[in-house]
Amino acid sequence: MLDKDMIRYLIRDVIAEEVRNLKAGKVSMPPVTRIASDADLAAFARDVLHLAEDPKIRAAILAGRHPFHLAGDARATTVTAAHTSAAQSSHRIDKGVVTESVIAKLSKDITRLLLAPGVSVTPLARDKAKARNISIERIGQ
Repeated sequence: MLDKDMIRYLIRDVIAEEVRNLKAGKVSMPPVTRIASDADLAAFARDVLHLAEDPKIRAAILAGRHPFHLAGDARATTVTAAHTSAAQSSHRIDKGVVTESVIAKLSKDITRLLLAPGVSVTPLARDKAKARNISIERIGQ
């Protein structure tokens, strides 16, 4: 069981990371795009062109720091599987908070956790990942 000090520490760590993300201009909950037709795709392309008129946003898009997400089942987008290579198996998490229970639910063959911008990791989850030899990497920053 966690004592009060440990809970405070965990909450403080998550809040501190979210504040750093906000100060860096990172968005925790990016807008969701629904592309179900050619017309939706064309509208999305126009939106991207419009966003790219701002030099800062254009640079963020080109660097992969400006998030784009497709609409879909919320449960499926919280934790999505990434590619599997012969050397190591990866798992991608696009939003939310990675907790110890998320690490515990990962397949035993996972050796790398890929985190999108805005995803927070609790200290206990970091410890659990380290114990299982799972590396944690940020992507799209």
